[in-house]
Amino acid sequence: MWSFDLGSSPPQVRTTTLLTPAQWADSEFALAQLGDQRRTQRLVKIANHLAQSPGGTLPQAFPEWSELKAAYRFFNQPKVTFEQIQSPHWRRTRAACQEPSQYLLIEDTSELDYTTHHPATEELGPIGDGHGWGLLLHSTLAMRVEGWDLEDRPQGTVLGLLRQECWSRWGRPKGKQETRRQLMGRERESQRWARALEEGGPPAGSTWIEIMDREGDFYEPIERCQRQGADFIIRAFHDRVVSQGSDHLKAAVAKAAVCG
Repeated sequence: MWSFDLGSSPPQVRTTTLLTPAQWADSEFALAQLGDQRRTQRLVKIANHLAQSPGGTLPQAFPEWSELKAAYRFFNQPKVTFEQIQSPHWRRTRAACQEPSQYLLIEDTSELDYTTHHPATEELGPIGDGHGWGLLLHSTLAMRVEGWDLEDRPQGTVLGLLRQECWSRWGRPKGKQETRRQLMGRERESQRWARALEEGGPPAGSTWIEIMDREGDFYEPIERCQRQGADFIIRAFHDRVVSQGSDHLKAAVAKAAVCG
């Protein structure tokens, strides 16, 4: 695979080696700390099978019953957590973002809907309009900008996930009204925005740009970006007063020149 740097200087060519599913699985998960090396080996084998059949079901990815049963046993292991499985990949992605360059950190939340086909599954939470049941998955995807096309659109290489969180929505504690102090003192869904930056920001010579939709338009993500030295582009939700002058945000943007 090739990607090109479209700058004013002569194009620089960056080469990327394509890995086989087995090589990819080993590079991503061989260092997972699961408490037993046999579990880590099983994880690498599962990843290899799933990479060969990414759009299929588990029975399609594991046509042999013994391998399918071993995968089910692995997923049912309470000592294996989401974070333990993902951590080696997050570390590899973060290491790739240390090279001097420009990076887009693109965040969004997906709903995993298990309403219809998983009626017996426990610990699911409400999703959508509250009538569905499933999980929420928030991902921060890192992309290295290799250049810009003639219409100022970025051309880049996807590096991987910088962080990912999965949870079921439990809502406000039942039976009591919360004060603002109590609300701010407990874990909240909104804290997921820009949380990857709590593990460190960009090194000298690199530019990280957080990309968030309007759910991220509040104080904490902006403070995290500024504290860690990351730039940010957030789709506006609140029509605030701008820091200079008396205009509100939407009116000030409407008057401003297009930057790109």
